Parts: sequence; structure tokens; C-alpha cells
Amino acid sequence: MSKRSFEVSIAGAQSPDPDGLPIQDLLSGEEHGQPSGNSKRPRNFIATVACETCRLKKTRCDESRPRCGLCKSLGLECVYNERKTSKRDQSITMIMSTLHRLETKLENIPSSIVSDLQSLRGQIQTPGNDLQTQSLPAVGDEGNQLISTLPTAGENFTPAAAGDGDDFELEESQTKPDSAGRVSISFSQHGVIQWPGARQILPKQLLAAYEMLGKNYVIELESERPPLPMFITPFPLQAGDHWLEVLPLAMIRGLADAFFDVFNPFTPIMDRGFFFSFTLGSAIESGFGYNLESCLVLNVLALGCLAVLAYQEGNYPLPGTQGHRFESPDWINVLYEEQPGLRFFNEARRRIGFLMCDNDIQSCQFYLLSSVYYNQIPRPMDSWAMIHRAATCCLSMLTNHDVNFDVWEGDMKSRVYWNCLMNETILVQELHLPSSGLSRLEEQVPIPKFIGFEMNGYASNRFISSSGIDDSYFQYHFLAQVAHRIILTRIRHSLYFYSDSGTFPLPAVNTELHHQLEQWRNNLPISIQFNHAPYSSHLASSHPTPGTPSIHPSPAASVASPAQLSSPRPRPRPTDQTRPLTPGTAVTDAMLQGRYLIARFHIGRPYIYKALRIPHLLSDEDFVQVRSGLQNAMGWPVTQGIFRKMKSCIPIRFAFCSQFFGQILLFYCIAHSPSQRVRETLPEGWERWNEEMVGFMEDCALHSPAVAQDLDLLRSLWPESQ
Repeated sequence: MSKRSFEVSIAGAQSPDPDGLPIQDLLSGEEHGQPSGNSKRPRNFIATVACETCRLKKTRCDESRPRCGLCKSLGLECVYNERKTSKRDQSITMIMSTLHRLETKLENIPSSIVSDLQSLRGQIQTPGNDLQTQSLPAVGDEGNQLISTLPTAGENFTPAAAGDGDDFELEESQTKPDSAGRVSISFSQHGVIQWPGARQILPKQLLAAYEMLGKNYVIELESERPPLPMFITPFPLQAGDHWLEVLPLAMIRGLADAFFDVFNPFTPIMDRGFFFSFTLGSAIESGFGYNLESCLVLNVLALGCLAVLAYQEGNYPLPGTQGHRFESPDWINVLYEEQPGLRFFNEARRRIGFLMCDNDIQSCQFYLLSSVYYNQIPRPMDSWAMIHRAATCCLSMLTNHDVNFDVWEGDMKSRVYWNCLMNETILVQELHLPSSGLSRLEEQVPIPKFIGFEMNGYASNRFISSSGIDDSYFQYHFLAQVAHRIILTRIRHSLYFYSDSGTFPLPAVNTELHHQLEQWRNNLPISIQFNHAPYSSHLASSHPTPGTPSIHPSPAASVASPAQLSSPRPRPRPTDQTRPLTPGTAVTDAMLQGRYLIARFHIGRPYIYKALRIPHLLSDEDFVQVRSGLQNAMGWPVTQGIFRKMKSCIPIRFAFCSQFFGQILLFYCIAHSPSQRVRETLPEGWERWNEEMVGFMEDCALHSPAVAQDLDLLRSLWPESQ
């Protein structure tokens, strides 16, 4: 048997035809130099599976079944052995199997969508479902009473339904439709300027300025800010380097009380009883040495300075004082520096350097308090860095050890976890910052019960603040806001899709989310229920005067039900029902009603996206949702009433500025839509609300270069006013 040349082998391997001839021979009519003619070379047939007789005689088998030609002519039995599977056959089998799996997945896509809808509709109606409403534990005499049912997250709601931004890269990069024809809509309000429908309407000079800045200009501007001044001004000035050791105890107590009555209620990071029983004493006894207790106390005093300033701005009496208005204490001058509280904050920063590797509860509390302080300045990137460090502490505490959440220490870990997760979510979703991965523990960490700290056999389950308000009132608020955050995450992961066909968002999903939100609101405990009136309903009245909040307590809130008689004492109502009792009650009330509006706005926001991109495909129900979304983008309480003066305690100001940046763009785009019916969805009073949002951002722009840049971009919308 002669060997073929290398060239002939390659030619035959690369270009075989059905008869085994090279393609060049078929085109030329010649085969390896032999002339073409009627005498064509017979096919060099090779049997794939020869019978045993042909194999022994070494003759060509025609593979006829049941007997080949040779066996039939010889009258012999024809036996075929089983064919061995070749590598080529295995490859074909693998390819066919892969294609079959892909076809199966494509066929199952419609059924998976139906399954999602069924789970959405059944999560509240079906008993025993993983997504049904869950009773949340609250504070009581025995610690086991239940407040009303509030929806919580389940495992099967949607993919990553409990996420907090782990898919931040997908929001930026997923511009191509998936297998269902869906495109993700960014949850970020800064992302509105990138919406295709908005870019067709926004002024060219605004888009040109934005392109020069780049899509990450907010992160870049905030990251390039000069750090906080590192010098420390003693108080009083003549006290020298050891000024902390001679601080008046009345001042320490006054600042700490102000912190616990203003900031801790809506971010319950610290336990008041444990702080005054142990933390504060340890810090003072050590002369504010290099220990975590000193770091915590110094951060509390720094935030206490901002809290006292809020009392002064709102003309509220300080905790523990008599009267009905603010009266300056002897130590009031401690507030007056370039940044209130900076002297205490810098002393805390100096001490934490030697303790930065600790990952216990106190370390987590320190980083969370630092994040709150940066939020109030505001410095969002510094705040995010502190949240990320606090998240590391949470991950260390909750993943490496067994945690008993039914005791005080475990419940405190639950408190810091939920504080950390909720605050991280806001920045991660708005700025597309990397997530810490903390959301993966959401199903494992229960909502806090606010178990009281036990000392010497005495259980301090309840603590009455210096303003006379039971802490359980604020704890109800926090539990309600945790449940709201879960609903908002559901909105993001189940509704924020668009398709050119106009089939998304899905009406059934929208209806279910509205139902869950209304159930959340209706099932709030009586002491924190609120009435909601649209912003436009207040336009006929005069503008609220400073000192009068826009939140009015529900008339039903002053009546206790029989079931509440054994529950913690609800918040006492003021005689003047237009004014909250303290800055803390003003903030918690405003945040609760504000979160309700925020959720309703975000449910309507995908429909606004649709209205700007494909207005001709809007249904009557779509127009209803657009109008609802715009209506609920107005009149947010943190800009109203008492907050026109009391700006030192407005929470997450940068996040609100980011929301207002996107809302102003949306109102402009809807007002300039080529569709008259889309323009008619604008609610009454939207121009006035635009002015209020701009005013809020102007106040914040003095302290944030990113907000200042946002305002410069927005001024392109009204060039005639410049």
C-alpha cells in the first residue's frame, strides 16, 4: 500500500466531495493528470461496517441488509458486528444534544414569564407561599408582640429579587434585547439623560455638555474633592491638646441626647441604654483614649452638633429643657466651626487608625456613624467608603460565626446589617458603584426585634427619650422602612424592562406591585399611619410658612385599638397638629410618607420611559401610569414645611438631589413631547414643583461639586433665564 503525498492528502482532506474526489478534479474534469472522458474512475467505496464474511475474505462489502450481495450469492449467513462510535460521531451527538437543550430553553421562555406572573399574583393570596406577607416582630413588654403584616422578600420572586445592585454592570451595558425582547432600564436618575427617548427631546447644548463630562462625572467630581481639613480646633481654645478631657459633662450629655433624638431614630445604629450605661463611661474613664468606645462617643458628639443645629433651625426646645422654643445652652459655641462637629469627627478619625482592622459590632457602628456624618455634609463617595467598610464588618460577623438573633447581641448585628444594606443600596443603585455583596445574606438575617439590653437582671426593653416619646415609635418606623426597601427592590427587578413591541412593562406585574405598596401602607401600626394628599391639592392654599410641616397626622392615629392597649405606648400627639414634637419625629414622618411617594413614582417611571420612546404604542392604562408616576414625583416632604429652615438633619441629601435631577429632566421631556396626549399627562403645579427642586439642589450645591455640576446642566433647559 503506497503512501499519498502530503499535498494530495491535504487537498483530499480539505475539499472532499460526496464521491471522495477533490473539488479541483471535479472542476477540471481530470484526476491526478489522467484525461477526462467516458471512462470515469470508479468510486473508491469503503464500507463503514463490513460483515464478518467480507471482512475475512477481504472483499468489498455492499452493506446490504439483512444479507450483503456476497453472502447472498454464496448462500452464507450474513453477520454484522456492532459499529464502534467514532470521534466524529461523538462530536455530532454532542452538537445535537446542545442544540436540543437550547431549543428547550427557548420554548420554556414564555412559560417562565407566565410562572413569574403567577408568583406575583399569588404571593399575597396563596397561603403558605414563600412570598406571602410576613409578620414582623416589634418591641413589647415581652418582646414577642407582632405589628401588622408587612410584605417581605422571598426566594422566588424574580432572579436577584433581593439584590441591592450586584448587577450594576448589567444596568450600564445591557443595551441589546434578551431572548424575550427586553432591555433593562437603569434605576439611576442620572441615567435619564441617556434614555434614547429623552435624548431626542433634550436641548443639544445640554447633551453636548454631558458628553464632554462623561457618564461617570458624578463619581469623578466627588472623588477628586479635597479631603476634609485635618486640623482640630480645641474647645474652648485655651484648653490645648487635652481639651477632650475637660469637656463639660453637661455638654457631652446634651450633644448625645440630641443625637439620639434626631439621627438615631431613623438610623438606629446605637442602643441608647448600652451607650449611656457602658460606652460613654468607658470613653470618659480612658480620657478619650485610643479605643473603640472613644471613637463611637466622638462620632456621636459630632452628629450631636448637627442635631443641636437642627433644633436651633427649627426653634425646638433642646432635650431635657423646659419651654416651647430653642434656648441656647452655655456650650452653644461648640457648634460654630467651618463644619459643625468636625473637631469631634477628626479626633475620632485620628483614633480609628490603630483600630481599623477590628470587625466587631462597635467597629461596624463606628463606620456607619461616619457614613451618616458624611451624608449630612454631603460627601457621597466618602460615605460609600465607610458603608463598604461597615459591610465588611457585617460579613465577618455574620458568616464566620453562629449568630443567635434572639438575644441582644445578635439583634444588634441584625440592626447594623439592615442599616448598612439600606444605605448602601441607595448609593449603589444611583451611581452604579460596586456592591459589597451584603444583599446575599438578606434571607438569612431577620429584621431586628429591638431587644433591650439587660443589665444586672434588669431588662430595659423600652427606653423613653428625653422628649418623652417611646423609642418603639421610631422602631415601628424603621421596620416599616425595611419592608418598603424590599418592595422597592421588587419594583426594580420585576418592572424595569422595555421592549420595542410595547409589551413591557407587564400590566399584571404593575397591578401586583401597587397592591403590595398599598397593603404596606394600610397595615402600618396606627401610631405611624399617615394621610396622603397630592401635591396639587395644596396649590390653592397659600405657601406653607416656615415651621409648618406638610405632613398631617392621621385623625385615626390618635385612637388606640383594643389590640394596642398591651402594645408599647404610641407616640403622643401634639396639641398643635401641624407641628411635629421634635426634629426626630419630623424626619421620621417625612421619610415614611416620602418613601411611599418614591415607590409610586418608581412604579410609574418605566411607563414614562415608554412614553418618551414609543408614544404611539401607549395604551389607555399606560397613560394612567405615566400620569400617576409624574404626580407622585411631586411634593416630597423633605423639601416642605419645617425642612425649609431645618436643613441640618435632612437625611441622604445627595440622594434626593440625584432624584430631583432626573425628575426635572423627565418633566421637561414630557412637556416637550411631540405627542399632545403625552403632554396632557403633566399634573397641575409641576412648574412650581420644579422651582422647589431647583431650590433644594441650590442649597446642596454649596457643599457638593457634583450637585453644582448637575445644576449647570439643568440650566441648559432654560437658557432664557440665565
